[in-house]
Amino acid sequence: MSRSRAPVMAIAALLLILPARPATAQMHTLIDAFGSLDYMHGRSVVQVGAWAKFRTSGIAPSGVADEYTSTLLIAGEEEFWGEECFWVETHTEVPGGQVIPAATLVSHAIFEDSLATPRVALYQRKRVAEVEETGRPVQQLVRRSESLLKRRDSAGERLTWRVDTLGTDTVRTPKGDFVCLVVRREQGVSQTAESADSTQYTELRQRHTTYITLDVPVTHYARELFESEVLRRTWLTGRSKEAGPLRTIERSTGTVELVDFGTSGVEALMVPEHLRRPLAEQRAAKNPPARPRAAAAKPTAGPVKR
Repeated sequence: MSRSRAPVMAIAALLLILPARPATAQMHTLIDAFGSLDYMHGRSVVQVGAWAKFRTSGIAPSGVADEYTSTLLIAGEEEFWGEECFWVETHTEVPGGQVIPAATLVSHAIFEDSLATPRVALYQRKRVAEVEETGRPVQQLVRRSESLLKRRDSAGERLTWRVDTLGTDTVRTPKGDFVCLVVRREQGVSQTAESADSTQYTELRQRHTTYITLDVPVTHYARELFESEVLRRTWLTGRSKEAGPLRTIERSTGTVELVDFGTSGVEALMVPEHLRRPLAEQRAAKNPPARPRAAAAKPTAGPVKR
């Protein structure tokens, strides 16, 4: 059992790749669901203008029921420091009609990583989480912490994973019926932290049942059931044998259901307008094809002198 604080980074990464907890929307705070994209089926998931809208409902850790909708949009592409990237916007609509947007620039290199899901946080390049008084979105570079740069183990290595395929099932949604592959995923991470006189061991466990269909763009799923638990055990330093059992200190459950999807019709809110096109179109606009030269006029034959 490691006493390093490095697992805290693993917990943060795990939270990024999972659906936001219901309480998040209720408190009207930011939800960035870029980790919900399907990174396992290649770059075909990145089609600028494609979007999928979901309704999340569940029971928050406080015990209060909550419901909100989130639209995930492939908002554009950008070449950033020589690296091809794409923008993902999350538009969260909370009760009362307020829409809270967020955006993340993700490297296309994520599609080359066989462990993209647990390492998704490593492929963030920029984020937009706030707007200036003038209405201009503020872009922030995503920087890795010094402790993460010094780690010798792979990011996500401390996460535990278990995946089971449960067969197929038909899911009925407001958008229609979909025949889906049902996959159950259990994952978790732990950390141990020490203070002056005590030691605290914490586990975060996540369970998901996902109904996967390639008919839905961006995320490739029609429904997901999720459960999150935080468990903790504390003991006086040096007296680990006296520690009691793990206690559940927080638990939330919920359902994410497809509402609608499309390839156009949803406007980006945070990404600059000139980036709301595929990279190929942006490059073509910068380098228009050269105009063909006019053919040289042939000399006209004059009268023949004798």
